[in-house]
Amino acid sequence: MNLRQVMLRVGILSLGAVLSLTVFSLATASTRPFADQIGPPVIIPENTAVARVKDAADLKTRGLELLIPDLPAQDEILLQEDRSRAFIAAMDGYIWIADLATNEARRFVRVPLLAGGMVAHPANPDLIYFCVSRAAVDDSVADNGPGVYELTISAKTVRRIGVRVPKIPRIDERRMRSDLGVFYANEPPTLRFSEMTEHNSRAVEKADDLAISRDGERIYFTEPYDHPNAILGVSVQSRNEALSLGKNGNLWMFDLKANTASLIAHDYAYLDGILLEYGASATRETSILVNELSMFRLLRLHLSGERAGEDDIVIEGLPGFPDGMDRDPQGRIWIAFPVERSGLLTWLHQHPFWKRLALRIPERWQPVSRRTGLLALSPDGAQALYYGVHDGSLFSTLIVAVPGRDRIYLAVYEKNYRGLHVTPYPL
Repeated sequence: MNLRQVMLRVGILSLGAVLSLTVFSLATASTRPFADQIGPPVIIPENTAVARVKDAADLKTRGLELLIPDLPAQDEILLQEDRSRAFIAAMDGYIWIADLATNEARRFVRVPLLAGGMVAHPANPDLIYFCVSRAAVDDSVADNGPGVYELTISAKTVRRIGVRVPKIPRIDERRMRSDLGVFYANEPPTLRFSEMTEHNSRAVEKADDLAISRDGERIYFTEPYDHPNAILGVSVQSRNEALSLGKNGNLWMFDLKANTASLIAHDYAYLDGILLEYGASATRETSILVNELSMFRLLRLHLSGERAGEDDIVIEGLPGFPDGMDRDPQGRIWIAFPVERSGLLTWLHQHPFWKRLALRIPERWQPVSRRTGLLALSPDGAQALYYGVHDGSLFSTLIVAVPGRDRIYLAVYEKNYRGLHVTPYPL
């Protein structure tokens, strides 16, 4: 080896060392809690049934329409088409109201922190319930922190429902019938709001999505992970949680009649979108559908019947991170994928040794796809009916696809994005 070759090799090694140090020194947030929860290899399957119903054309060629150009990026859309309006949880800290007849929107009410999932009261159209969470780790939560709130439309007033939950107890989990986490179908740990203290309860860290019972008495909401100072939306923090496959997802229930908070489930991986299910003649919810985002699958938690306390995988191997989900008038389920699943992420789950390095890569260097999409499932969630993808040229990070009477409203959670898009039903 001549002197020039030696100098070239030394230069390459030095450059590699400098780049390695730079990667580690430029990390934008502490990665310790995420690195500490990295587990053994996990094989995430590919769902060939979903691949078979994938649309060969991009969503933008299927009648995609920009409905309201000046609306800030959104986390949730609550349709009230019978009143020609929609309420929209926007990234500017307001709930907006949109006139669907004139395609105009305006700020309606300022809310604590950022609003997330929203549902209407089933019997009182003047009431809306919604989640709020931090937009940044240093957001003040002294008075009105993450949790569930109520909006009275006619008065434009916001009331706090609950921002604290019981501490997760230590129990003999071998008694549980759940195979995937810890699920309390009967006698869940419960506390009255008035009895909560610093010793028996804690603040909600991140309230993401919610569902309300048919009688309007119970609100179920997901807490995707409970790390201190958790923030809403797609971020470095949420990506790190998904990469590490931490089992920090919780499902809570607020009883509006009894004024209590109950722990329904915990020890799941990144719980997000949620729907309630009912039997043929049931007036009370019999099971819960919930997305386990980082595991690319949809779960069912059985609340009653012979399978009470059991959970099962409804569909797995999804081609993106499953986020918000809603039902259309025919009962079909629509799930949004903010980010398409990558081969690199699948490989990292099989080779977790490399995840610690991946966690340290600054956000601007991360190979995050702009491809985003939506998936339609049969009413029971088991059969894929349609999968559509957008290449990211118009928008990325589709957070929820909200089906209306004759079109689907697309909520886009992307920094600096403005506009509200709709698309016709592809089915």
